Amino acid sequence: MDPVWLGKLRTMAEGAARMFGCEVFDLEHRPAGKRWLIRVTLDRLDGPVTIQDCESVSRQLSVQLDVEDLVPHAFELEVSSPGVERPLRRAADYERFKGQLASILLGPGGPDAGQAWEGDLVGCESDVVSIKVGDEVKAVPLSRVKDAHILFRFPR
Repeated sequence: MDPVWLGKLRTMAEGAARMFGCEVFDLEHRPAGKRWLIRVTLDRLDGPVTIQDCESVSRQLSVQLDVEDLVPHAFELEVSSPGVERPLRRAADYERFKGQLASILLGPGGPDAGQAWEGDLVGCESDVVSIKVGDEVKAVPLSRVKDAHILFRFPR
């Protein structure tokens, strides 16, 4: 896909999200059968993303995409939230969700590559992620985190 086209799509999605107090957490575009799927994942710093947020941003972005005729082929637009087991990607995500149960999968670069840690997030300082696993606080450079997300557990 043309980078200029993708840049315009991102700019439009970010503008539509801002109109409703949200930000773009992720933007995905890929073929899905005869159409393309454009998936915009929203986030809010002041609370959870609501269904109304998704509807509002979807309507706004859909109109803009139709008016601008930006997408050169048939597409389906999907606007959603990161969900309860949301991914953690940036240092700010680890700080924002301090104290929450999370899973971190380590990537290459150490003898612990491939290990998965589950525990309470301690945070991220100087691009080093910390998580309390049992009684031990483990730390790893953010660059070594292959995958991380919040874990949801039903209360007992």
